[in-house]
Amino acid sequence: MIKITKFGGSSVSSAGQFKKIKGIIESDPARQFVVVSAIGKRDSRDSKVTDLLYLANAHLQYRVSCDDLLGTVGQRFCEIARDLGLTYPISQEFGRFHHRAVAGDYTPEFIVSRGEYFTAQLMAEYLGRPFVDAADVIVFHHDGNVDMERTAARLKDFAHRNGAFVLPGFYGATVDGAIKLFQRGGGDITGAIAARCLDADVYENWTDVSGFLSADPRIVE
Repeated sequence: MIKITKFGGSSVSSAGQFKKIKGIIESDPARQFVVVSAIGKRDSRDSKVTDLLYLANAHLQYRVSCDDLLGTVGQRFCEIARDLGLTYPISQEFGRFHHRAVAGDYTPEFIVSRGEYFTAQLMAEYLGRPFVDAADVIVFHHDGNVDMERTAARLKDFAHRNGAFVLPGFYGATVDGAIKLFQRGGGDITGAIAARCLDADVYENWTDVSGFLSADPRIVE
């Protein structure tokens, strides 16, 4: 059996949540392929990384400094890497991204996609599985629709050569390599596309709440 397992932003929001995911993945060998969103809110006072990156884009467009915003995003990634003892050079890699983003080297869609990109890099190391960049396997036509034939061929080829992997959701690329985003919530679409293209038996979409509840646990105990 093959299962595609998707984790949303709140499920990857901290080192503690990463640990829960590892337990879920290791509990079932069928969970070979993992799709993740960008790190989300830890609590109601927190901000989603994707929201911060969209806001940083707006600052750049109006030529207002976004150093504090990008610094906050980088700190979130570095905290998770530090708490889990990861070796991926997130401080250096995010620092390079920060510098080039401010210099105007990236498109808005590229900047926003880095939330998922860096989250998946950290998750791949933590789970001990290969990282596959969505830009290399999720192919968009220039009209914005996904090229399912090319996407399926690339996903199957990577899976055949590498086995299980971790894939960032929410973005892909056009045939000429330009980063393209789905609409918000597109990480779930990425998971569904992967499930179809890899002929999965089950597509699981996890949230950060354990079990099935009849009411919002933030309101009703």
